[in-house]
Amino acid sequence: MNRFLLSSCVLMALSVTGCFSGSGQELHAVDGTITQDGVPFIDANLEFEPQEAGAPSYGKSDEQGNFKLYYSTGKPGAAPGQHRVKVLGGRKASQSKPAEPTSKEAPTPQLKEYRGKEIVVTIEPNAENHIEIDL
Repeated sequence: MNRFLLSSCVLMALSVTGCFSGSGQELHAVDGTITQDGVPFIDANLEFEPQEAGAPSYGKSDEQGNFKLYYSTGKPGAAPGQHRVKVLGGRKASQSKPAEPTSKEAPTPQLKEYRGKEIVVTIEPNAENHIEIDL
């Protein structure tokens, strides 16, 4: 009987603290398009770092330069508020894909962070958050 009572107390405590309630960071759906000189920018890794509370959200641009953000937990969306955006890697859609390494050595990373332009965006609660980024 003591085991049953202990288990019940633990479950009640967890539900009161929010472990089963789905609570956590408020997230909002975010999608967008990234271009460079008006041309889709593909295979870019994007990081949206909130300037207030919350963890970063991440996305990757597809063949049309479109992306969708996922919070650090893997759930779709991003925290509300201002975010500083980092763009790593990627290329214009018209450029050829980087060649595969021919040796067994580890390839030199070709990630380039686009620091020339500070990108700050605001994620609005309860709004369509479609972000247009031009490098």
